[in-house]
Amino acid sequence: MTRLVGDRVTLRPYRDDETTLLVTTWADATWFAPKGTGPRELAERVRERIRRSGSFTEGMVIFAIEAQGRLVGEVSARQPVHGLPPGVFELGIELFDERDRGRGLGAGAIVAITKHLFDAEGAHRVQLSTDVDNAAMRRVAERLGFRFEGVLRSFMPEPDGTHDYA
Repeated sequence: MTRLVGDRVTLRPYRDDETTLLVTTWADATWFAPKGTGPRELAERVRERIRRSGSFTEGMVIFAIEAQGRLVGEVSARQPVHGLPPGVFELGIELFDERDRGRGLGAGAIVAITKHLFDAEGAHRVQLSTDVDNAAMRRVAERLGFRFEGVLRSFMPEPDGTHDYA
């Protein structure tokens, strides 16, 4: 199990005692559990995510983001066998509480996982995409050295329809 320490955050595997918080956080997240997912199935999905966190499993690594001893979010890197070429990783990030955004925690997590991918996982390209309207994430990405390469039209299915991603 990998533990990555950055300037403002620590990336680590989830702990079993975080199950309740994660179930509450993701109860309405359709990306995690489709509508109609019962409480037992949701809890099992969370427990499986906890088990898989901290090391590459089935083309993905998931880390809890901890700041000042508190769980604040999640960062992941995906390299699906049937989807991206070898050495290419796609990042994902979520900060759970709006109050934690804009404090450099997400940027710190992106820096730590990106460094790890290049140093230890054979990356030659790390990319991320976000909703075209997510100006804050786009600014963070560009400030960290990611470059805008275009718009993926109707890319991400959401409850209100498909969204364009940059």
